[in-house]
Amino acid sequence: MAGPSTHINYDSDDGETYRIRMDASNAAAAGNAAATSTVHLPSGYRPRYVLATHPTTNRQRKIVIGSPSNALFVGGTSTISIEEFSGTHSTTVSHPVLSRVGERRYNLG
Repeated sequence: MAGPSTHINYDSDDGETYRIRMDASNAAAAGNAAATSTVHLPSGYRPRYVLATHPTTNRQRKIVIGSPSNALFVGGTSTISIEEFSGTHSTTVSHPVLSRVGERRYNLG
């Protein structure tokens, strides 16, 4: 995270809504809802995300997606415009979505 952070709602595959902290500009770009839940994501959960690639440097960024029906995650949208942290924070660059990775849950015994 390079900018100010915020908390978002994360709708887990287990049917619960959890609170996750993430970069505010990435949260806005991904269309994640502001947190209303007070329950933090349990240990062992790895949230779903998209992997976006910078168009010229090929540098990859992982952006958490709060809702499983988000167009970025289900494939309705293939680019995300996120802030360029190497320059000024007011510059956004359209990054193609390279891959989509689903939620993982480990050590839930």
